[in-house]
Amino acid sequence: MNALADIHIKVQTPGADANARAVLRELESLLQRLLSTGEEASIDLGSLPLNPEDYELLDASLGKGEVSAEVDSLGVTQIDETGISGIWWVTHYNADDEVMAEFLEVSWCPEILLTTQEDVSDGLEKLRACLAQDVLAMEDDNA
Repeated sequence: MNALADIHIKVQTPGADANARAVLRELESLLQRLLSTGEEASIDLGSLPLNPEDYELLDASLGKGEVSAEVDSLGVTQIDETGISGIWWVTHYNADDEVMAEFLEVSWCPEILLTTQEDVSDGLEKLRACLAQDVLAMEDDNA
């Protein structure tokens, strides 16, 4: 029987960007799920122990896409499509431009950009009011 001292163990230290590599693997799985089931998901970057090297690797790996949007509602939210279709980088800021939350969303389109049924209903009412005023103005001009 061998003694414990005879057991060879090699300790490997993960790289400084090991957490980013795990996030990228998770994104791969989430993209596959989006394609196969339509299920959307997100990764809360603020809940992870990411360091500057992790952010550098995520930024370099995901790249920049073609779509960028800013939503100004209870603070600014910046939404950027990454260079990987289906992955969006969403950052919420407070009034002092401090990052309050940051997510990588795997979706067809981030939910914050989708118009609610209530907003569309309000929009229809505004459009009808505008059209009614325009019709009245045209009638006044023709009188």
